[in-house]
Amino acid sequence: MNRLLFAFCFAAFGLVLSHPGAAQAAGSFEKLPGAQGKTSPLLMRVVKYRGNTNGAITIEVKNPTSEAQEFTAKGIYFVPQGPANEAPQRLGAVGPFQLQTSEGPKRLRSTTIAAGATERMTLDVYCIDSHRASPSSSTNFHVAKSRAPDALMNDIDAAAERSSARYGGVSAAAAKPAVQSEVWKNRDKKWIKLEGEGSQEAGKSR
Repeated sequence: MNRLLFAFCFAAFGLVLSHPGAAQAAGSFEKLPGAQGKTSPLLMRVVKYRGNTNGAITIEVKNPTSEAQEFTAKGIYFVPQGPANEAPQRLGAVGPFQLQTSEGPKRLRSTTIAAGATERMTLDVYCIDSHRASPSSSTNFHVAKSRAPDALMNDIDAAAERSSARYGGVSAAAAKPAVQSEVWKNRDKKWIKLEGEGSQEAGKSR
């Protein structure tokens, strides 16, 4: 009888651990930086990152207000936790994000989040520090307190669209190396200090 009871409890415990919600260790909600020159009432947390030099970062965006709010990922970037002098590359969102809907995933440039709602979405992200080591899926990130400048993001977006056209567009898996190359090229063309700068960036600003 004791053996049967033990086996039942062990099996039940295993089911709890295998539940998708129990396996996630999402970060806490932080204030989402608004678009250039604006503020945003939205909150965001990082759920997980999958990738290395580039990959996909899943986030949740919460609208705590009583009115619908617009969300766009342009200019959002993520900073690794830990000392900046040893941290791996920061990650910047490029291209449309993938929103989880009742009809399946959709690729969008922007979306409206209903009052009181929380939406889960996945952003395609690329390393923006070619001189640093690549992060991994075990690297913890937080969202930067401000967005990357529009001028930089406009240059990256335009170059990414051109270089990815032959591979099926900026969101195509085959286009990732081409897009990554354009991200580094435009980032290094005129260095702009972003959150998470360290001694690794010595001499980059001119």
